Order: sequence, then structure tokens, then C-alpha cells
Amino acid sequence: MSPELERLGFLAAFTERTGGVSRGPFSSLNLGSGTGDHPDLVGENRRRVGGALGVGEPVSARQVHGTRLHPVEGPVGDAASPVADADGLTTRAAGVPLAVMAADCVPLALASGLEELLAVVHVGWRGLAAGIVQIAVRSFSDPASVAASIGPSVGPCHYEVGQEVVEQVLAGTGGEAVVIGGGSGPRLDLAASVEAVLGGLGVRTVDRAGECTACEPARFFSHRRDGTTGRQALVAMRV
Repeated sequence: MSPELERLGFLAAFTERTGGVSRGPFSSLNLGSGTGDHPDLVGENRRRVGGALGVGEPVSARQVHGTRLHPVEGPVGDAASPVADADGLTTRAAGVPLAVMAADCVPLALASGLEELLAVVHVGWRGLAAGIVQIAVRSFSDPASVAASIGPSVGPCHYEVGQEVVEQVLAGTGGEAVVIGGGSGPRLDLAASVEAVLGGLGVRTVDRAGECTACEPARFFSHRRDGTTGRQALVAMRV
């Protein structure tokens, strides 16, 4: 849970991989419908999360590593089906839970009590390079009123990237991306990069989980560690 967002009247929770019904590489609380897991099991997992949080089944998108944020105006009839091809969702409606899925990428929640606006964003290196964090923050009129919560993601200890990736994320973040040298190649700190971009845009309140998804196989799905795997989620709602 994010205490900063809760203080503003929003719920933001980050799931782990335990407590569900999926099996094999998706064991057990896989919330991702595009992973190869059985849809009925994913549906049951999503209902369990919504019930545990007391919010109902969350609305999600089909994530494509792009920069589109899709507005959700109110309750969705079939929350089990993706509402759009997008890597972020926004809403001003109270009582409408939104979700983004991740298995190494950064799940990011942004909220402003003054503007009564919530955004949930899936940030991988491609989205970071393309400016999705900037686009999400610019959904708000006053970045200083925004609180952000960054969930578990792959850490630099497990995220070695090529020089072409480094160049793209540095260009897309105005040099704010956090890249660590040494070893066999450069390593990207996704979560720290997102936090740096937020700070540069004027977002003053940021909490960051700090856990590396690849380091903790008992708690988190990780595509970089396992290849075929499930997805955990950020679930957020304006209360």
C-alpha cells in the first residue's frame, strides 16, 4: 500500500505472486491475461485481488510498451476484457479500480487530491525512452500537487542493457536516466530513472518500494529471470 496516496484519498496496492490458483511458471497469483496461463485461473486471481482489497475486479489495458494513456470515465461492464491498447489508464471517477501489470517493468501510480485525478502507468525501458512518464505527469495541471508511488521492478543488479538502450533512455529522459557502469556492461536502474524524471517535472512526493523483482523468486514474477512467467499488478482507485 502507498501511504502517500492514501493520505490524498486514493488506494494504491502492489500485488505479489502468492495467494492465487495458477500453476507452473504462473504460480500462483498471476494477473496477466496475455501470458499463456488459463483465462479462468487468471479471472479467479483477479477476483481474489479485487475482493481482498474490497474494490471489485480492476480495469486494465492491453499493454504494448507505448505511450498511450486511456481515460476511464466510469465503471466498465466487462472488467475482465482490456479496455484499450495502452500503457496507462486515468480516471477522475471514484470507486473505479484501475490496474497495470508488470513482471520487471515499473508500475507507477500518480494521484492528485486537488484535481481528483488518478493515473496508473506501466513503464519499461521503451516507455521511459518514449516519454510516457512525462506524458502521464502532464495529465495533471499542477505537478506539485501530485503524489507518486513506484512499485517493485527489476533492479540494476539484474538489468544489464546494450549501449543503444542507454542512448535511447538518456535521450528520452533529458539525461535523467540512472545508468550504472562497470562490470560486463551498463546497467539501467528503471525505478531510480522514473523517480529522477518525476523530480525533474516537479513531482515532490514520491515513495518507492525498492524491491528487485528478479532477486525474490518467492515473492515476484520476473520475465528477465524466468522467461515464461506471470504478472503482478498495481491496483489503484480514487476512494
